[in-house]
Amino acid sequence: MPRATARSDIDSCGLTFSEIQELWLGAHPTTGSCFSTREELVAAWEAGRSVVMRLWGSRGGRRPMGWWEFDAGDLKHPGYHRERSYLYEHGVLSESERAELEAEWRREFDVAQGRPATERRAHLKFHDVPCELVRRWSAAMRRRRTKVVDQSRKEAEASSTP
Repeated sequence: MPRATARSDIDSCGLTFSEIQELWLGAHPTTGSCFSTREELVAAWEAGRSVVMRLWGSRGGRRPMGWWEFDAGDLKHPGYHRERSYLYEHGVLSESERAELEAEWRREFDVAQGRPATERRAHLKFHDVPCELVRRWSAAMRRRRTKVVDQSRKEAEASSTP
């Protein structure tokens, strides 16, 4: 594939769109890698890292496959469906990503309330809500319920005493 002339960081990194896509999504499952050797892949990540991270890194709680391969350290890609909670649990996300995801997960937690336990668990798993947050929000909900019940009991006792 011919390389584009330098007009932007995408063009100036020296990679084809297919190569950039592989750094984002990983090698194609049926046709394989665009790169002939590991050295070519490493060189491509070095050349295209800033572009790939600008386009697909550090947002939405996900990371490009190149990041997982070269920058994740001891972290291992847990699969698409657990990626966001895994990065959250390991403290990799930026503050803005954490806030964005916590708000999304809180909405899903609230949606799941009132459902039978198996449906609630399935809903939270589907939305990859971290167990730590489920425990925290469930405990807070129980405390609020207990407080409301205690307050109601006190009011009932106060109104029934002559």
